[in-house]
Amino acid sequence: MDTQNIVLDPGKARELWRAYKKHQHYSEPIDREIMATYQKIAQGKLIIRAIDSIVKAGLGPDQRPKLALLRADKTELVFQSWGNGSGYMESRDYMRTNECSLRFNFPIGAFPDAAKSGRTRIPLIPLEHRPRRGLANYHVLWEAVWTPAPPVDPMLLRRVGKADLWVVCAAWDLTEVERAALAVRIG
Repeated sequence: MDTQNIVLDPGKARELWRAYKKHQHYSEPIDREIMATYQKIAQGKLIIRAIDSIVKAGLGPDQRPKLALLRADKTELVFQSWGNGSGYMESRDYMRTNECSLRFNFPIGAFPDAAKSGRTRIPLIPLEHRPRRGLANYHVLWEAVWTPAPPVDPMLLRRVGKADLWVVCAAWDLTEVERAALAVRIG
């Protein structure tokens, strides 16, 4: 899966983190997000721009986005687009709870000529990658399969603040066994 990675030398990131840390006593929330991102890069973590990755990946042959993003504790994603190329991806639970972490809006022109709607299932997170607690604090980015079939090639992400900056916690391919187990639960 192609993603929009933040590329920065870990040594340079460490210097920038220290510069922000030196002045943290009068920092704003956005400064803390930037500082946390520099710290993760300095630790050797991969940082991506997940929402930008979805837009840049474009549409598949079915005229739906190639990539999908959903909070890790949910099971099904709904995609809706409008005539001006804008749209959203949300959990089926969004209408009930109205939680902002369950919906991602895309700007005008993000998905020109997209199909009006679609539904897809979130991939299974294997036990070795699944967080022990706080699953709602994570999201999954994957190559969307907009038909009743199990998805493949996911990434487990954790958002840094409110920006489009995401730490990649794990990436894996679903095995044939995992795909077969998921296939009977799709309907």
